[in-house]
Amino acid sequence: MGVGRARHPRGVSLLVRARILTELIPQAVACRLTAAHVWGLKALPWHVDERDWPVDLVVPEPVDVPGCATFVDSLDPDDVTVRRDVRVTTIERTALDCVRWLPRPDAVAVLDQFLRRGLDIDTLIREVGSSWRLRDTLMMADPGAGSPRESWLRVVLVEGWLPRPSTQIRVPLGEGRVAYLDMGWEEFKVGVEYDGVEHHSSPTARLHDDRRREEIRAKGWRVIAVRRDARPADIVEHVANALIERGWRPGPERTRRILGYIRARRRRRRR
Repeated sequence: MGVGRARHPRGVSLLVRARILTELIPQAVACRLTAAHVWGLKALPWHVDERDWPVDLVVPEPVDVPGCATFVDSLDPDDVTVRRDVRVTTIERTALDCVRWLPRPDAVAVLDQFLRRGLDIDTLIREVGSSWRLRDTLMMADPGAGSPRESWLRVVLVEGWLPRPSTQIRVPLGEGRVAYLDMGWEEFKVGVEYDGVEHHSSPTARLHDDRRREEIRAKGWRVIAVRRDARPADIVEHVANALIERGWRPGPERTRRILGYIRARRRRRRR
């Protein structure tokens, strides 16, 4: 089949479609979120069925393929490999592409997962040079994130001008038992956890999590559970108030920036 007559097979997994299209289209390479998916990451938006996600492809010349998002570029051979029978950008190139082209929360979610697989973030920081925007995104990565939504939550807190939280905070419960908080600030004993339904699929699981948090609170912690439908402005306001109540002193300039973030996000939502 020639390039001009390539077809997008509907209702098929993203991996299979990427495999078919990189075989059919000369020099086409799966990239960006499709590449991250091929590498085994949870990279696609949580509300999207992977069968509906377009195949992201780097191609050497323009080509119109239904169900694809194509980006014309010439890749260095060192940036291309084969993974699961798909011609795909390498882990390093995939991470850099996501940092360059995706919204920061999505890019950080990809980076966090790649870090857990051994990605050398310092190499990428050197590669982006003096671009402060790309460096800031790279330096926001943390292998302690337990899920893409935890990565999103951490980005919300940092972009809201709160102190950067530590991840996977160890809380001894006594009698040799230990709990771990998704993220938080040990100095102020404030913890924040993402409370997505994907982690609480049954009443039993939710009851277990509620009891665990009560035990952590009994050790003097303030634990804030953030649901998936929570708005960034509300999250930042709630967590900022908790930190201030526990002794954090942001100062006038940082307070102004926090309030500015909250107002801006609320105005954006009203529009």
